[in-house]
Amino acid sequence: MPAIKMNYGVHLICISCLLITINLVNGFPKDDKCGNTHGCWGDCDGSCSFLLTWKTSSEGLGVDFTIKAKLSSTDDQWVGFGISQSPTMQDSSVTSILMTNNSNMMVPENSYNLPSGNSNTVVSQSVDGLTNPVATYSDGILTASLTRSNTNSNPNVFDLTYNYYVLFAKGTILGGEKSQHSFTDKTDVLVDFQSTKDLHGGVAMIKPFTSILIMLCVSQIVLFSM
Repeated sequence: MPAIKMNYGVHLICISCLLITINLVNGFPKDDKCGNTHGCWGDCDGSCSFLLTWKTSSEGLGVDFTIKAKLSSTDDQWVGFGISQSPTMQDSSVTSILMTNNSNMMVPENSYNLPSGNSNTVVSQSVDGLTNPVATYSDGILTASLTRSNTNSNPNVFDLTYNYYVLFAKGTILGGEKSQHSFTDKTDVLVDFQSTKDLHGGVAMIKPFTSILIMLCVSQIVLFSM
């Protein structure tokens, strides 16, 4: 009887370790181009739930962006990044990808966050300056690439040769329009899109707390198996 209890305890611990491992891989790996040929920013720590990469376009007149994000479903939704010279992200130029029609339609769009920070407006000629759009959705991951020209005739589509704070956001689409974002993160420093700096530096690493949990799980398995 005691042996049955010990085995049951070992099973519970193994399940806990499995759940921790699943949490580690519940995203996508960081791009190895980060800090080399591309500048990068994301939340990669063991795995990524979002990642923005950039590099100067081949003709030198714009920036090639790739935005990658984990989404929970194929429902109509959007992901995007905003740039602002204010850390509060008011007065922001935003570039988004709108995913609709069960992930079968992907549309790029430029918009503008008003200085009040409470309203986003699609700019006139919203795809002007956006070229080479390619977007896919697979296994819960949206990957979208496009080139955005450095300059634009619309003053609400900001000049990319300046440095900005960067905001990542995603949200749902209702009635064909973006709803207020449900998740955001922003950089702590101004970003130079002409650089290839990795804002998180180095390669993705397992969170220290998670590492401790894994070690505890292993030690408990050994203990219960004795």
